[in-house]
Amino acid sequence: MPKRDYYCQSRRGNRLFELGLSDVALALCAASSKTDQAAIDRIVTEHGRKGFLAAWLRLRGATWAVDLIPDLTNLESLP
Repeated sequence: MPKRDYYCQSRRGNRLFELGLSDVALALCAASSKTDQAAIDRIVTEHGRKGFLAAWLRLRGATWAVDLIPDLTNLESLP
């Protein structure tokens, strides 16, 4: 589970704060560990770029959000 609380040290003092991110935002923004990076590489290999988001959300426990991914087939594909 990604962490929600962060500790900031600055000249003005130290403070614990929460970013208040949703489950989906945490799944997408709080994936920086070596384990996360290995999982990202594996998912891209297995599902490709187009299938990455749905597979990643499932892995991170946000399966409910997969149905909310818009179908963007009317857009130009990326190079």
